Amino acid sequence: MRTRPAIVYATTAAATLAVAFLLHVPSLYEPRWYGDEGIFAAVAYNVRHGATLYSGAWDNKPPLIFFTYAALQSAFGTGIFPLHLAAAAVVMATQVVVMAIGFLLFGARRSLLAGLLFAFAMGTPLVEGNLAMTETFMMLPASLAVLAYVLAERRDADRRAPWYVATGALIGVAAGYKQVAVFDGTAIALMIWIMHDRPLRSLAWVAAGFALPQLAFALYFLATGAFGAYWYAIAGSLGVYARLGPAQSPFTRFAGFLPALLAVAWLVRRRQLGRPVRVSMFPMLWLGFAVAGATSSSFAFPHYLQQAMPALALVLVADPLGQEAEDVGKIALAVGGVLVVAVVFGQFAFAYEQRTQLEPVDYYRTFVQHQYGTMSDADYIEHFDGSVFTVHDIAADIRRDGADTTLFTWSELPWLYSDAGVTNPTRYYTSFLGDVIPGAKAEILRDLEARPPAYIVMSEQAYAPFDELEAFVAARYTLIDARNDWRLYRSSTANGQLHYAP
Repeated sequence: MRTRPAIVYATTAAATLAVAFLLHVPSLYEPRWYGDEGIFAAVAYNVRHGATLYSGAWDNKPPLIFFTYAALQSAFGTGIFPLHLAAAAVVMATQVVVMAIGFLLFGARRSLLAGLLFAFAMGTPLVEGNLAMTETFMMLPASLAVLAYVLAERRDADRRAPWYVATGALIGVAAGYKQVAVFDGTAIALMIWIMHDRPLRSLAWVAAGFALPQLAFALYFLATGAFGAYWYAIAGSLGVYARLGPAQSPFTRFAGFLPALLAVAWLVRRRQLGRPVRVSMFPMLWLGFAVAGATSSSFAFPHYLQQAMPALALVLVADPLGQEAEDVGKIALAVGGVLVVAVVFGQFAFAYEQRTQLEPVDYYRTFVQHQYGTMSDADYIEHFDGSVFTVHDIAADIRRDGADTTLFTWSELPWLYSDAGVTNPTRYYTSFLGDVIPGAKAEILRDLEARPPAYIVMSEQAYAPFDELEAFVAARYTLIDARNDWRLYRSSTANGQLHYAP
């Protein structure tokens, strides 16, 4: 790229990043409201205060999300501003990678368009890009893996091995944030298999790279004595979680894989006919598998769709039909595109109807109204989730009472832990996990018997009742506050300042 075009490109790329940042600004001022973020923050807080991940602080996610939250808390505290600022930085870094891939595959102009499309997709709340989710952090190493793969294919065959190892290792890191990154890795592996006459050695290098992070995780949790709990979290509990989702027919579950299968069939047919299979065709395959990963669970959480955003941005600038001369291939690509829309609409449309937080115009209008004084703090918080008030009230009670900094809550209020600055004597942070994980309730009671916390919070909005815990609390704890749908108890042996006056 010559000097003047390079300056123009860099300036325009910086402008797309500025757009991305501006779109993320409202997320920096959100309240602590989203439950999954609260769980990640609670687990990270306990890990920072001595609990061993999985054996002492548990959630059914791979380890890197908790270590990331713990690092951010250690450096910047437990507020939303630094957490969402870090998430915005990761999204913008992913955008740079998307533009780099687009530049290598399609040239400067289309790479800039891909970056702008990605900025709008991830900057607005449409796919909950305003949150710090597992997918948010997973996208960066997964996209870097694709970039490493594209760079590998631009090297001579005898110089590709390090790039393939890097590709696999980056997918392994991405899977350390969320397991569905293996779908992105599968797309890369299949592209290598289709493009190369002798793909096994290349695939072996990718597999070796993928194994490196997994080996590191395994050794770490073996050393901490938590390997069994770690393995159950990332593998064993998946069946339990899957059974809780909405029931789907076998065809509906299979439909999520159809775009990927069509993309594979399209590329294989080109290879069999002796027609070139180019790396520029990879985004279509990547999108098919990313959609399969995003819809592999029957739950309709829009942040699942973040996984597909890098590939989607590249497909939209790739001119797929222009890359295919035959009508059969064009039909296959068109049908695949229609299926992507149909599958996503079928699984996620209801969520968009029910959740007002996902409506971009309303999201930004509400932010402006709050910042310029026409909307109160209370109304702004209520726009997201009224449970924020509950967390604030309970945390304020605990600080005023001052008996200790240990708490267990049977509720769906995981933000309590990091907001109030309290640790949990058990492994579980929500009533949902405590109810659905086999044996969790018995374990919770054993932990509370062995290490009774100063405070216990019971909520009428818990996922399920816990009669044995109610009896435990009645025998050993004193009610010190009760409002709306929650009750705060203090251990009868602890000394505090609050006394309940109904």
